[in-house]
Amino acid sequence: MLHATQSTICLIWLTALACAFDEVPKPGSPPAFRPVSRPAVPVVKGAGITPIDSFILASLESRQLGLNPEADRSTLIRRVSFDLTGLPPTISEIEAFRADKSPGAYNAMVNRYLDSPQYGVRMGKLWLDAVGYADSNGYFNADTDRPLAWKYRDYVVKSLNGDKPYDQFVREQIAGDELAAFTPGGDITPAMVDALTATHFLRNAPDGTGESDGNPDEVRTDRFTVLEGNIQNMVNSLLGLTIQCARCHDHKFEPITQAEYYSLQALLFPVYNPDKWLKPNDRVVTAGTRQEREAWQRRTELVDRQVKAAQLGLAGFAEPLREQLLDERLQGLDSPTRISVMDAVKTPKEKRTTAQQGLLKNHAKLVEIDDDALIKRFPEYGALRLLVQKTVVEREKERPKPQEKLSAFVETDASPPVHHLLKRGVHSKPGEEVQPGALAALTAPNRPFVVDPKPAGRVSTGRRTAFARWVATAENPLFARVMVNRIWQHHFGIGLVATADNLGLSGAKPSHPELLDFLASEFIQGGWSIKKLHRQIMLSAVYRQSSAPRGGLDAIDPDNRLLGRFPLRRLDAEAIRDAMLHVSGDLDTRTGGPYVPSKRTAEGIVEVSDGADGARKRSIYLQQRRTQVVTFLQLFDAPAMVSTCGKRTLSTVPLQSLTLLNSEFARARAKSMAARLAREVGADSAKRLTHGFQLACGREPDKAEQALCEQFMAGQRKVFAGLNNAEDRVWADLCQMLMASNAFLYVE
Repeated sequence: MLHATQSTICLIWLTALACAFDEVPKPGSPPAFRPVSRPAVPVVKGAGITPIDSFILASLESRQLGLNPEADRSTLIRRVSFDLTGLPPTISEIEAFRADKSPGAYNAMVNRYLDSPQYGVRMGKLWLDAVGYADSNGYFNADTDRPLAWKYRDYVVKSLNGDKPYDQFVREQIAGDELAAFTPGGDITPAMVDALTATHFLRNAPDGTGESDGNPDEVRTDRFTVLEGNIQNMVNSLLGLTIQCARCHDHKFEPITQAEYYSLQALLFPVYNPDKWLKPNDRVVTAGTRQEREAWQRRTELVDRQVKAAQLGLAGFAEPLREQLLDERLQGLDSPTRISVMDAVKTPKEKRTTAQQGLLKNHAKLVEIDDDALIKRFPEYGALRLLVQKTVVEREKERPKPQEKLSAFVETDASPPVHHLLKRGVHSKPGEEVQPGALAALTAPNRPFVVDPKPAGRVSTGRRTAFARWVATAENPLFARVMVNRIWQHHFGIGLVATADNLGLSGAKPSHPELLDFLASEFIQGGWSIKKLHRQIMLSAVYRQSSAPRGGLDAIDPDNRLLGRFPLRRLDAEAIRDAMLHVSGDLDTRTGGPYVPSKRTAEGIVEVSDGADGARKRSIYLQQRRTQVVTFLQLFDAPAMVSTCGKRTLSTVPLQSLTLLNSEFARARAKSMAARLAREVGADSAKRLTHGFQLACGREPDKAEQALCEQFMAGQRKVFAGLNNAEDRVWADLCQMLMASNAFLYVE
């Protein structure tokens, strides 16, 4: 089986091989590489709410089409709630929105969800997928743990909840250590922790070098693969470009030369230097000032010495007592045997002869003397042992708490080696020297890539700060476009450019290029606020329209790329699991902290034990192990992270329905939901049914649904007739059917 890194290598080489035989002409300046411009808002006949509507209507009206009417309020609040929090709205939230007749009711509802702490959880997973986050290193089945990666996950959630400007958010992840003036061995103040944590962005790619072995060439290849993976992640997530092809030769599709590819590698080479390598879990820094760390070290060593002294004193007191007791036990043996046994006991275990080992085995009951035997024979030893134990406990109370450690990307080499282009991408064939740099096709004349001279006393090269300035700017043609496209895709299921990970020449053409540029310019002028971007999209008539089909629309636009109706969307894997926990009343709303570990059962199912601490937290907090994706999430298309995942491919397979009908997780949620209905509305069957639909579907059942549910429950009552808990089982089955229904699994 190929591990994640090896799979990536194969893809790179296959791509290179395909390119080598393809005589695609070198591109000039594709539209996506041109500066972002602000197009004029088109004049349209239809009544829109925002400029976004005018761009969409312009395309529709050219084909004699228009938008659907606005969706009803129950549909709108469910749509907004899932988009911004990944959870269904509560019944009270639905009722409050329905009852609010003020002109600003919808705007206020959107703002409430944008301000929810669950917003960062929802949008955080979108970002983590795009940048290739995982809680494991990824190397064959070893796939070892990344014990501190979760701090980067929490940094992302906190940053998005605080609406940190996107350009700042990215700059911190590329060069947080340099921006915070980190110096190896120097102070790491609380104000520096976030910036250092952010740099884990550059460590998201698979890194199996802690487990790799073999000959030196294989080890070197594994190390270079880490560098290549992180360059791929960075360029793919921030610029929406495929870059792997340029590892071996000039890119045949995009304006990227092989020399530029290795100039990008040179940005990270001071840390990912194969000749001065650190294993992934050794790449940590300890928070606190130097004085605090030194004080911690002194205090820890003092406690260690005190504990060791007490334990050695007890051992010294016990040794002659043990010899005395052994001598007493051996009195029944003849003198030669007794002397031989004593010699065997005193001989170190690894130096005992075969005869001595046999002798001790024959007299095991005599020579095995534990503490209980000593206490029974020498009560004074028991008193001293108790005193030492109390002393150790008291000393341990004075041991300082473990220092906070961060998994960061920091430079520690004041004189890093130069980097070289690799001929045909072969790790053992260095070519010409390359300098750190960026992509010429994306470089504005007034914003060149420049590495500032290194100030006195700083170790880090400043290369990544230069790159952060170059990439996170309005002058970079792709930076804003890629994020705008990703947010649009989140709301409509497909981006304005369908290939979210590829906005280059080899990617899909945008459906509405002027709208993409308009939103990118708005994003920039809005101070890079992601929440403003969400708000702008969600206030539009395009977003608020119904998803109902209408005659003639599908014939003209079968893929709904013109957005004449709102697209039907199934919930993603995390939203399904989290919504089941939410409607059942089982959701643990605690945020942050170490991941909740998963396990693989004997049947091959990957699950989280329902009784484990945190097992009912949101899915983002479950262990994101590359080779061990939680089965429930994997069945609903959660990715096994190899590189990045800018867009998931949704499937419809029988195992999805089977797990909703048979998994222990689904059964447990159904029982909890049934108990919740009984607790909240009492025994009235009609009220319970209505309440169940409101929780699961955000609306009341229609007459046909009500009749089907009553028919189903009547049948189940016959099945469970005579059982003490028959009615509880009937309602649990009904709740499970609600959570397995399309009305629950689809946003609307």
